[in-house]
Order: sequence, then C-alpha cells, then structure tokens
Amino acid sequence: MKKTLVGTKIAVLVANGFSEKDMTLTQQALLPVGANIRIVSMDHGLVNSWNDLGWGLNFAADHALNEALAADYDMLIVPGGQRSIDKLKLTAHTRRFINGFTETGKPVALFEEAVDLLVFAGSASGHVVNGPEKCKAEAEAAGAQWSEDEVVISRNIIMGRSSEKGSEMYSGKVCAFFVAEAERTGGDNMSQAA
Repeated sequence: MKKTLVGTKIAVLVANGFSEKDMTLTQQALLPVGANIRIVSMDHGLVNSWNDLGWGLNFAADHALNEALAADYDMLIVPGGQRSIDKLKLTAHTRRFINGFTETGKPVALFEEAVDLLVFAGSASGHVVNGPEKCKAEAEAAGAQWSEDEVVISRNIIMGRSSEKGSEMYSGKVCAFFVAEAERTGGDNMSQAA
C-alpha cells in the first residue's frame, strides 16, 4: 500500500464521550497510508471514549485544545458522540480551531453529530451537510443545505453517517478523501513538522 500520507499530521478533535468506533476504525484506515494522527482534546491527560454500551477505552491526548493551532496540522477529524460534541461547544477554542481548517481549505472529516460543530464555528453556510435528523433545522438555519445522502463531500469537508453498518465504509471514504486531497494539492498544504 502506498504511504501517501507520510508526513501528514491529522488532528482528531475530541472530548470525553466521543465515539470509539469512529476513532478506531478511521485510525485503522489511515495508519497503513502513513498518517500521523494526534489527539487534540479539551481534556488534559486521558480522554474517555463511548462504545455504544457505556464508557470505552481511554486515549492519551497529545495536545490541549486551548494550546493547539490548526496551522500545525494538515487535516482534521471530528468523531461523533453527543457527549463529546456538547463539551466541545462549551469553549471558543473549538470555534477557533475548526475555523483554522475551514478558512484555509484544509481537509476536514465530520462524523454524525459533529456537523453541530460546523454550525457552532459559523462555518456551515454554503456547505452541503448531513448528520442525524436532529441537526437538520439548526444546520439549515445556519445557511447549510441538508442532504439525506450517507456521505457528503462539500469542498474541503467530508461528512457521513457512521451507523452500525456504515462505520467501516465511512472510515474508508474518509481515508480515500484525505489521500485524494493530499495527491491533489501535492502536499502544498502539508505541515513540515512530523
């Protein structure tokens, strides 16, 4: 397998309660192509995932959100998990971090409820989005166009539903999108630090 993403730094933005399957399946898809994945969290130390049955695995946060800069990363992943999304909406650092990616055109992957953060950041306007039905009214009010498609790509953002059946498929689509974006830009937007 070609290591297309070697040297590419990918931030995974989470708080306690993020979807374990979104994180682990995407990580499994990205590591073989050389991605350097770093967890950015508002929670210092360990951040706890949710695995549909209850609290899941703990992951070590690599960087604190209040100190993290989008300029230090090439791509962004925001796993689903309502608990995580609700916590991330409590700080303006989330808005700053997400906007650092959307405003510069860096690739962003959103899972399920993470579309709420695009709205929270004020970056939803003009995008075609999807996610849980409960997010539709707020996204449309923010100027986004709602789609019922399982996977949506709107400029530099890929969004998808990670249902039981679709989680692995969507994680593969995220990997393919990131690889295609890296090949399209020829690494021009890639950070130099590994």
